Amino acid sequence: MLASIVPIDGSKPADKALDHAVYLIKSLSNNNNDNNNIKIQLIILFVIPELPVPLGFEKPMRSLKTGETVSLSDYIKEMHKAMKSNALEILSQRKKKYEPIMSNTAIIKTEALVVGNGLSISDTIIDFADKEKMDLIVLGNVGLSGLSKVKALGSVSRDIVEKSVCPVSVVH
Repeated sequence: MLASIVPIDGSKPADKALDHAVYLIKSLSNNNNDNNNIKIQLIILFVIPELPVPLGFEKPMRSLKTGETVSLSDYIKEMHKAMKSNALEILSQRKKKYEPIMSNTAIIKTEALVVGNGLSISDTIIDFADKEKMDLIVLGNVGLSGLSKVKALGSVSRDIVEKSVCPVSVVH
């Protein structure tokens, strides 16, 4: 089985990377004239950053849901829950968009991971790719930070390119 992973974050570069991964898979399957039934897996991954609460900084905040005053810890929990819900919605939309195109070509899975245990977003992606034995990581050159006009690669992209043990394709 050939397996590739596309980390997304809702940014245009990430969507372009997903488009490119789908193009690669379709090209591979079209060139497989021998009909060897190559199984291809595409995992669309959304990594949700952990939002730590600084010790000794319990400032009252307004709840995102109720507008009532809540502790900073509760506010961050609400934010994290909202971020996860948003990530799952984005993953569902991308899967719906590409499943019909890829129905006979590849298995599409989605995964939402929360950064934890002191790992960065890039380390989480690399760790996931390693554990799942991915053959390729396809990612956008920058994410939501919008640094594309300043840098060719964002910090997450650069870190993945430098540390990954599997091939990485960076889409601009």
